[in-house]
Amino acid sequence: MTEKIVNEICNSFFHTLPTKIIRNTVGLAGYVYTVQICDDKYVIKISDDKNIISGATYWLDKIKHLDIPTPKVIAENTSTSPYYFIMTFISGKDLGIVYSSLSKDEKKNIAKRLIYYQQEIKKLPMARGFGSLNSYEDSDNLFNTWEDFILSEIKRAEDGIRKNNIFATEYVSKVRDLIPDFREYFLTIKPQPFLDDVTTKNALIHEGKLSGIIDLDWITFGDQIYFLSLTTMALLSMKANLDYIDYLKDEMNLNKNQEKVAELYVLIFCIIFMSEKGACFNKNTPIPVTNQEKNHLIKIFDDYHEKIKH
Repeated sequence: MTEKIVNEICNSFFHTLPTKIIRNTVGLAGYVYTVQICDDKYVIKISDDKNIISGATYWLDKIKHLDIPTPKVIAENTSTSPYYFIMTFISGKDLGIVYSSLSKDEKKNIAKRLIYYQQEIKKLPMARGFGSLNSYEDSDNLFNTWEDFILSEIKRAEDGIRKNNIFATEYVSKVRDLIPDFREYFLTIKPQPFLDDVTTKNALIHEGKLSGIIDLDWITFGDQIYFLSLTTMALLSMKANLDYIDYLKDEMNLNKNQEKVAELYVLIFCIIFMSEKGACFNKNTPIPVTNQEKNHLIKIFDDYHEKIKH
């Protein structure tokens, strides 16, 4: 994707070229640009994958009446490649970027607000099954049980680890061996919607407050604790403190059994993070992986694997 394509999109919809184009490199599922048109800012998301664009516009439309601050879609193209949509701009930076500058009270208030939004999203109907869905009609990504979805996530991590050949697959085996102990819990999970990827990214922070939720390419149906553990893993990978996780847990009022489930999910996300090391995503070449990064993920895994056994 190039700025030439962005210029063509702007010229087609706004009938003028942008005065400024900024590439946002934080996204992994598409190419995201902030553009300045006269005195206004807009965000353009472009992807070769039609489902990424149609999924995002579908869910943004579904939740626009909920009390969740999300961008408004003002134009979309899902007929010819490259697929894209244009949305309104929300001021703020990803939580992970500003995390170290936030006070404890700010983190506490952000956690409170985010869990409120997680409750809001539950006003949507439940799905026919489990998984990260592009729409209610999406059968390709639908699983009959929450355990089936979890096992598919583990398999996805295993495939990536084998492909990139940076970590040993024994870490995957250790996680898979834990699953039988949680089967009874998995059976209690209903296919309720939750915001799974609103973690250290996609949660915009402006002046210490949660200003917007972005990058809703899909909605996941299942156990809301899953997002908590992804946030935990993201902060651990940053070597950041877990104050924010404690505040989220307080708002979610987890019991001991759920705390143990959260540890399992951290291990799952740890192997997913391992599987992503050495991948290209939307960049031209893989980002080099240092021994320090590799050892850091291994330590996180070992710590949580030891913790879950006690």
